[in-house]
Amino acid sequence: MTIHFVCKGNTFRSRLAEAYLNSKQIPNLKVISSGTEADVNKCGPITWYAQRLIQQDKLVPFEKPTWKQTTKILLEEGDLTVFMHRNIYDFCVEHFGFNSKNFQIWEIADTDAHFETVQEEAQKVTITEKIYAEIKKKVDELVRNL
Repeated sequence: MTIHFVCKGNTFRSRLAEAYLNSKQIPNLKVISSGTEADVNKCGPITWYAQRLIQQDKLVPFEKPTWKQTTKILLEEGDLTVFMHRNIYDFCVEHFGFNSKNFQIWEIADTDAHFETVQEEAQKVTITEKIYAEIKKKVDELVRNL
């Protein structure tokens, strides 16, 4: 089975979900992630907020080295596709013709949505920790239902 996490830049939400699920080391499970706008992201291979959480949770062995751009072919690879937010799902339907019936929408907002009103780095760290806790909860629920 292949589970595909999709977000916007593939530098935070989907990468954390991918690394966290990979850390479960579930036999016969392939985990991938991509971003609908990964090829234009300006964050580098991963945001420092995500890398901080990956290191903190000892997930480095389970992370991939860089982002991946979402494509129609990549979307077809997932047996289950998890969209981090409805707007990502809508984009994939419109631009890639996504029509699989086996998907989930998690409604986990991008950091951009939270960072607009926040200037302090300490607040941004707290926000990213809350988002990651939400991702872990959703991944754990997904694993229970496999």
